[in-house]
Amino acid sequence: MDSNSIWTAEDAAGDFVRVLKQARDSGPQEIRDVTGVYVLKSVSDGTKGDVAKSLMKLRPKG
Repeated sequence: MDSNSIWTAEDAAGDFVRVLKQARDSGPQEIRDVTGVYVLKSVSDGTKGDVAKSLMKLRPKG
């Protein structure tokens, strides 16, 4: 499977860890089977800091 984000159900089941990693690193992954198309995407669980607050801390003071 290349990194084009489209997987067959069989490929996704056989390499689930890679599907998860690509969803986290490259964006949503499509998984297709006879019943339809499913999209797996990574969503922040909220345990990391707020990006806007982090950027505000880095802004020039003045």
